[in-house]
Amino acid sequence: MSATHYEVLVLGGGINGRCALFHLLERGVKRVGLIERFGLDHQRGSSHSHSRVTRSAYVNASYVRLMQVAHGQEWPRLERAMGEQLIFPNAGCFFGPPGGRFEQYAEAVTQVGVDCDVLDLPEAQKRFPMFAFPTAMGAVHDRTAGVIAAQRTMSGLIRYAADRGASLHTHTRVLDIDPGRVIRLHTESQGEQGTFTCDRLIITAGPWTMALLPWLKPRLTVARQTVGYFRLRGEPSDFGVGRWPVWGNLGADHDVTYYGLPSFGRDGIKLARHVTHEVDDDPDEVPDEIAAEAIADLRRYLEAEFIPPVEEFLGAEHCHYTNTATEDFIIDLHPEDKRIAIGAGFSGHGFKFGPVTGRALAELVCDGAVQTPEFSAMRPAFAIATQ
Repeated sequence: MSATHYEVLVLGGGINGRCALFHLLERGVKRVGLIERFGLDHQRGSSHSHSRVTRSAYVNASYVRLMQVAHGQEWPRLERAMGEQLIFPNAGCFFGPPGGRFEQYAEAVTQVGVDCDVLDLPEAQKRFPMFAFPTAMGAVHDRTAGVIAAQRTMSGLIRYAADRGASLHTHTRVLDIDPGRVIRLHTESQGEQGTFTCDRLIITAGPWTMALLPWLKPRLTVARQTVGYFRLRGEPSDFGVGRWPVWGNLGADHDVTYYGLPSFGRDGIKLARHVTHEVDDDPDEVPDEIAAEAIADLRRYLEAEFIPPVEEFLGAEHCHYTNTATEDFIIDLHPEDKRIAIGAGFSGHGFKFGPVTGRALAELVCDGAVQTPEFSAMRPAFAIATQ
C-alpha cells in the first residue's frame, strides 16, 4: 500500500474543507489528509479575510432552522475545541423594498420564532439611525447575528488538524481523479508528479470544482466579488462590533443586494455587492488591480443609503463565489461513486454554515447519511439532481 494512502482525503482547504477535516478527526478517523492547490493563507478563493456575517434571518424557514443548529451546536463545538471565541455577537439589520426578498425574510423568522423583530420603517429608523432607508419598507432586527472571526477560524482549524496528526499538503494541484478499487489522485506539486490514494474522498474545491468534475460545469458559475473598506465620518469606535450592525439590503432581485459589517481586524467598515447571476469568471485570472467602477458603485451605495458621510476609501480585496442558479448549496454523494462526497456552490453565503456543512460532508462520506434532522430536511434542495 502506498505511503500516501488515506482513509479519507479532503480536496480543497476552504472553510468547508477544513470543517469537514475537523469533523473527521472528531469522529476518530485515523488517517486523514488535506490537499490544497495553493498555500493555506491564499486569497484566491472564498474563505479569506478577517470577518464574515452570521445571522438567522434567511429567505426561508429551512435555512433559519439550519442556522439554529449552526449557532446552537456547531459553532460552540468549534469554539470549545479551539479554546477561543470565534463569533462576536452583534446586532443584524436586514431590510429591503416592497416586493423583494425582505418580506420572505420577515415571514421565515416569524414562522420559526427565532430571536428577531420585524420592524416597520419608523421603528427601523429609530433602532438603526445610521441607515437612510430610502427605499426600505421595514427591517428585520436579528439579535442572533454577529461577526465571525473568519481568519481566526481558518487558522484555528489548521492548528487543530495538525495537532491531531492530519497530513496537510499545500501547493498541490490534483490533475485527475481515478476511482478504482481505491480512489487515486494524480497530482502536481512544484513541477513534480505524484499520486495519493484513499478509501473515501471529500471534494470542496470551490471555484476549481468544475475542473475536477466537468459534468458539474452547467450547474455552477464563478463570480468575482469586490469587497471594499471605507472610513465614515465619526469616532472609530462608532463603527466597531457592538456599535455598528451587520446588515443586508435585500434588493428587488439577487444582484441588487448589498451587505456589510463593522470594522473588524482592519480599519474601515466592510461592504460588498452580492452578485451571483449572469457572470462566469475564471478563478485563475485575478486582476492585479481592483476595478475603479466596482469601488465607485460601493461609494455610490454608501452615499445614498448611509447617514454618516464617506470620508475615505481605505482598500479593497477580491473573493470568488461559486454559484448555483438557486443559491442553494450542493452537498451530496457522487452519483456514480458513493465513496466521494461533494460540497460546492456555496453561492457567497456558505461560511456561516461551515461547521454544519463540514459535519454533513464527513457524515455523508463515512456513513452515507446525515444525522442532523434540520439538514436532512434540506437534502432535496442540496442534491446534485436538483441543481
